[in-house]
Amino acid sequence: MDSLHAIGFYASSGVSVIGGLGVALLAGRGRRGAALAVSGIGLAGIYVSLGAGFAALVALVCYLGCAALVAGPRYRAIEATVGAAWRQLGAVAAGVLLALLAFAAFRGSFAQAKAFTETFGASDVGQLLFARDAFATEAVAILVLVSLVGGTALWRARERSR
Repeated sequence: MDSLHAIGFYASSGVSVIGGLGVALLAGRGRRGAALAVSGIGLAGIYVSLGAGFAALVALVCYLGCAALVAGPRYRAIEATVGAAWRQLGAVAAGVLLALLAFAAFRGSFAQAKAFTETFGASDVGQLLFARDAFATEAVAILVLVSLVGGTALWRARERSR
């Protein structure tokens, strides 16, 4: 990675972490929605600096859509009705799935990307993501997971002090 890409990566990482902390710590739906959009812009910048432009576009669209939903007037928080044991089991299952996807991305030889001379369909999108952008996606997912855990820890510390 040359110095320009490294600067873009670290600057985008900082923007993403600041946005994530804003989602966790700011009051009000509008501010949290804006912080989620900032986090998505930072995440898209990380993808672009890693050379995963398609994944950057997908992440940006998803984050901006979620930010619009969070900031919208019809958004309501829902209390969790599932017990703590089930939530922990779901978290462990998500971690195992992340490890399996990281392993599959590391192996990387199972997918073949093809030129877009034919019609562009869902299978082409899947092959593009797995062949070119999967490892970058997994690396960014780990970074985002670490920032979410840090934001959650800060939020819980703030809630306990109230």
